[in-house]
Amino acid sequence: MHNGPTRVMEEKWDFLIVLDACRYDYFERIYPEYMEGDLSKALSVGGGTVEWRDNSFPDVYDDVVYVSSNPYINSLSRIKGFLGSEHFGRVYDVWADGWDEKKGTVLPGTVSAAARRAIAENENKRCIIHYLQPHAPYLGLDLEARGFPVPDVRDGRVLAGVAETEDVPAWKRSLLDLLTRISYKTGLLGENPAWKLRQYLGMAPASPMDAARRTGGDAGLRAAYEDNLRRVLKDIAGLLPYLSGRIVITADHGEWLGENGSYSHRGGSQSPILREVPWLVIEKGAAERKAVAERKAADGSVGEAAAGAYSDVDRKKIEERLRGLGYIE
Repeated sequence: MHNGPTRVMEEKWDFLIVLDACRYDYFERIYPEYMEGDLSKALSVGGGTVEWRDNSFPDVYDDVVYVSSNPYINSLSRIKGFLGSEHFGRVYDVWADGWDEKKGTVLPGTVSAAARRAIAENENKRCIIHYLQPHAPYLGLDLEARGFPVPDVRDGRVLAGVAETEDVPAWKRSLLDLLTRISYKTGLLGENPAWKLRQYLGMAPASPMDAARRTGGDAGLRAAYEDNLRRVLKDIAGLLPYLSGRIVITADHGEWLGENGSYSHRGGSQSPILREVPWLVIEKGAAERKAVAERKAADGSVGEAAAGAYSDVDRKKIEERLRGLGYIE
């Protein structure tokens, strides 16, 4: 295990692949089925994405491009005090043009396609590639509340809740708010009192993870989480042949999956489940780097799956779409 919290920008890498909400224990068990490398345990600088982001990227990194499926790191609008374009040479806003509204997330293949384009366009820069999985929603489950609404970068409401599918009486909402505040103060209902209270009050699930918990219990939730991890690792395995040099696969934070009645994650927490994350190093020597270069030269389709999505013309389309939705002025 690394000595002290791992600050990713102080480490050596050419490509940094970030898995969102990936626990060390699940990764350690599953990754050898998809790739080889030198795995160690790292200590994240945050218990949630915003805390990890703020502690990881305090300065300007002109030599780094960020392929982002997570709207907390974007170049279009400041979210909780952070605007990605002020910190990185370029941000590829995959969340903006690649959001799957049916699943309520960005699929792994969409991120990989954008990453291949970013690599082709920025040969002399380091690259961070941020996948949303294994974070909920769970791609193998067909739930009514299976995904997040389209991110609203105007008011910072991103990766939050699910669309309400029912009219809830005002008295019930007021009761929920009161009981939630009491529960947080007393700690009687663990880290997620609103989830349990909503269920007691006959209300819809509060989030995609909550929906999975209700449907399959803790065992079903953990199986769905593992399935999400397998899906993203399989996709990363297909991306690795296009990467060269020192490749690191890590996570921004971990995830509670029912331990002591707790679910999801929370900034500020020192829980080992949230703080302990993988740090997998894959080194490609000179021969492998040459093979990567030859593969890129021979593959005329590099980035075609994402072609146009991040050109100047289409960036205007993204901004027009967000402006039409009221997300930006």
